[in-house]
Amino acid sequence: MTEPADTTPSGRRRWPDGYDPPRTRRELVDSALHLFEKDGFDRTTLQQIVSRANLTKGAFYHHFESKEDLLSQIQNEYLDTQIEAANAIVATQTDTVEQLRELIRLSLSGVATYRAHVAIFYQERRHLTGDRLAAVTEKRNELEAVFRGSVERGIGAGTFRADMSGRVVSFGILGMCAWAFQWFNPDGTLTIDEVAEQFCALVLDGLLA
Repeated sequence: MTEPADTTPSGRRRWPDGYDPPRTRRELVDSALHLFEKDGFDRTTLQQIVSRANLTKGAFYHHFESKEDLLSQIQNEYLDTQIEAANAIVATQTDTVEQLRELIRLSLSGVATYRAHVAIFYQERRHLTGDRLAAVTEKRNELEAVFRGSVERGIGAGTFRADMSGRVVSFGILGMCAWAFQWFNPDGTLTIDEVAEQFCALVLDGLLA
């Protein structure tokens, strides 16, 4: 097992040969993703996380304050990626219909790529408390606001129906896409892109004025 070395008398950290902090952090996250999804946050112990990663508790505490801290960082990893990509779509795609189409594709591709993250977000988020819960909730709201803004701009432009609520539509899209973690099979008859096209048709056919 690998563990960070002690600091030197000068206060600088001495790392063992071959120790790679980013890789160690990734291995701990991947271990927790597997165990949290399979067994749940409550039933997963810190020892199980480090053992599966072939690391030590010392290595764990170098990167995370606690098991809850690790859970929050798993949530943030997914949300940060989605927020950045969604904002990039809004910044570069000015056509309201195509913008929303790309956001729907992004949401579904995110479920396919980050399936364990999404499953843990919905099933284990209740274990977050205090500032960690507040931070994840704020990011979830930020992502929803990007989708809502896209819908509302389409309504304002007369492209989407005026009787539709941007908030309701955005929550509907995000919920519909996220729930694919329960049923989408990458080895099934439809690819995630094909599912996305059906979702786009379902949403846009109901929205277009």
